[in-house]
Amino acid sequence: MDGFMQALAEASAAQDAYVATLPVWVHYWMYWMLAVLAGGSLVFSFFRVEARWLLLSFVVTIIATMALGMAVGWNKLWGVTHLVFWTPVVVYFIKRWPLIEKKSVFGVWFVLALATMIVSLVFDAKDFVEYLMGV
Repeated sequence: MDGFMQALAEASAAQDAYVATLPVWVHYWMYWMLAVLAGGSLVFSFFRVEARWLLLSFVVTIIATMALGMAVGWNKLWGVTHLVFWTPVVVYFIKRWPLIEKKSVFGVWFVLALATMIVSLVFDAKDFVEYLMGV
């Protein structure tokens, strides 16, 4: 267990070092995602199944991202976990779209969460392609 905890601490420090090299706007984007996707899904998960699915995918993504970082280091491959775990949630949200009252508090969050995931997935797909191309 000590070996795992040591590896986890090293991966966390390496992640922090990698994040520190990212442009400031990326930090703001990450704060936005944390607030909308994690914070919003946590609040609305008490009332709505859509939020519960997003919260679950967010937690699994955090775990998978750390595991990926421990395995291959921190680089443009980082966002592949979003592609794997958020894409099904985006598809689910799009299917749920007609059932959501957009003028409600939940509806506003739902639209913001869906837009945030889509934008993030575009960035992640770009990074993944660049990783594969060695850029």
